[in-house]
Amino acid sequence: IGIIVAGRAIAAPAPALEWRAITPSLSDAVLFNPGMGLYLAGGSGLGYQPEPDAWALSLCDIVYFRPTWNDLEADGPGAGFDAYFDPIFDFWVRQRGKRVAFRVMSQSTHYRGKYATPKWVFDRGVPSVLHRGLRGQDQVDPVFWNPCYLEIHCEFIKRLGRYLDDRPGLEYVDIGGIGEWGEMHLGLHMPGRWTPKQLEQTGFTRAKYIAAYRQVIDAHARAFPNTRVFLNVGSHAEINDYAALRGCHFRQDGLTPSGPSSNVGKLYYHPYSRRGVICNYEFHSSYHDMLEKGWDLRETVERGLSDPISYLNTNILSPQRWEDAPTQVKELFVAAARKVGFRFVMTELRVPTRLNLSDRTPGRLLIEHTWTNIGVAPCYESYALEFTLHDDDGKVVATQRHFPVRPTTLWLPGDEAVERTLIRYPAGLPDGDYELKVAMHLPEKAGHRILLGLAGRDDADRYPLCRLAGVTTQRPTGIVYQQQFESAGHRWSSSPGMESALDTTVSHNGTSSLRLSGTQTRGWNYVSRALDSPLLPASKYRLSCWLKVHSVEPTGLPPYLKIGLTDREGAWLTNYQTNPYDMSSSGAWQKLEATFETTFETAGGHLALERGSNDVTTRIDLWL
Repeated sequence: IGIIVAGRAIAAPAPALEWRAITPSLSDAVLFNPGMGLYLAGGSGLGYQPEPDAWALSLCDIVYFRPTWNDLEADGPGAGFDAYFDPIFDFWVRQRGKRVAFRVMSQSTHYRGKYATPKWVFDRGVPSVLHRGLRGQDQVDPVFWNPCYLEIHCEFIKRLGRYLDDRPGLEYVDIGGIGEWGEMHLGLHMPGRWTPKQLEQTGFTRAKYIAAYRQVIDAHARAFPNTRVFLNVGSHAEINDYAALRGCHFRQDGLTPSGPSSNVGKLYYHPYSRRGVICNYEFHSSYHDMLEKGWDLRETVERGLSDPISYLNTNILSPQRWEDAPTQVKELFVAAARKVGFRFVMTELRVPTRLNLSDRTPGRLLIEHTWTNIGVAPCYESYALEFTLHDDDGKVVATQRHFPVRPTTLWLPGDEAVERTLIRYPAGLPDGDYELKVAMHLPEKAGHRILLGLAGRDDADRYPLCRLAGVTTQRPTGIVYQQQFESAGHRWSSSPGMESALDTTVSHNGTSSLRLSGTQTRGWNYVSRALDSPLLPASKYRLSCWLKVHSVEPTGLPPYLKIGLTDREGAWLTNYQTNPYDMSSSGAWQKLEATFETTFETAGGHLALERGSNDVTTRIDLWL
């Protein structure tokens, strides 16, 4: 039986290895990552067209538009899509490299026209009610729970999905076809809007309203399978939950110093964010109106950031007015931009003090890295890390992808995640200084990097972590444990029912072997032994033995050699095993062998000749 070091790793607890702890430098930059961020209130169309160096574009990477259905299809189904969307995508996505989001409304008191829902919809039989707009004009609005309206509107959603879904630059869409501004309420508290009498005349019931929302939610889920869809949530828990089940996310457009409308942050954002629901806030009032009401802006922002939000509208000011906003307001929102969503930082890195190089054998660099999410929201994607080792000229000499054992979706705000990575680098690297960098990405989307809260980002969105001195050293291989059973001091222990003894009449390469025979009813192994010598973590070993079997019953359980790895406290970590004995060639000496790599926590181990079952009775006669 033998265990041979096939390639020694650079890892603790090797006695000669020294470690150092590094605290990477952090950055206070605003990070533009998918699925999160502050956004500009773009209004109903392409009016704001700033220069590339506009201050607002350093704060926001998303522009959010709210057209009416009539803005898109006044002249018939699909007739105005190109005229509305193409200029927006051309300017904001192609020219400015930003993202865009939309909500299409069927009712809005702010709309200047008579029909927020196209007139042709009513001409097809959808019943209507007459309302008064904010400017005193008549507005004709649909009965949202009417089956004819729902059928026509869901067809519109289907057209919109075919046109927009998965379009480059599209960040999300809102559900906007029911309620005032597409919010969950009907504006009963607003003059000139829905009245209790109109609700009664149009057959409103709570059940019809919920059913209508469910139908529209389903239509969006079908039409936008590749796009985030947001529902403006309110007091209807049944609608909110159904939307979450269909993959929709939550937004609320009433953030005040006392919190959001209907207390949605505590009631829905906190529990549902842990179920994969992304959360989004919009302010109730403009900065001017907040000052007039005596509302504290800082208190309002902090109240919003006390909930797990990934998006925040900057609608307290129009995009144009952000250029001349008060300094304290700008600073408040820059600080908010650093907290909204997730923000991953590496708080500690543990690495060896040097990089051991060899002309003949590849090397291994074991590192331990601790991460913290200092944002306010979870991360909703399972990202990978990519470590790169660069020579003194900046050339990449080694790359190692790392899928976190604790996925990034579980890097919750304030939590720490400790990960260990083994970086393999080639033989023949020259002595000199090397730099270790890290990047985060989604491997399934090539070229797309996730920005981190670390300093020193390079052009490839990688972040420098430390420099290591590469020194050519001899890294010996050799036998860690060997037993030929030439004497009685082998210290292998037999399980109950097994008899073991040295047999000098049968041997493979020496003068003796260990003969095992008997009947065993319980237990996983026939004979076992703990290793005296330590095993290195993240190291490559070869395990082998010679075995001769006279008989095994049942023959379907051939024996094999196993090593169980243990940590510093002797706790079991994992097992590796050789190939089993080939019973078709029983009576012959056979070499059983396996090559394995120890885990990062490995410190020791134990060997065993295994039965392959814990509770089947076996009878054996063999030599080890």
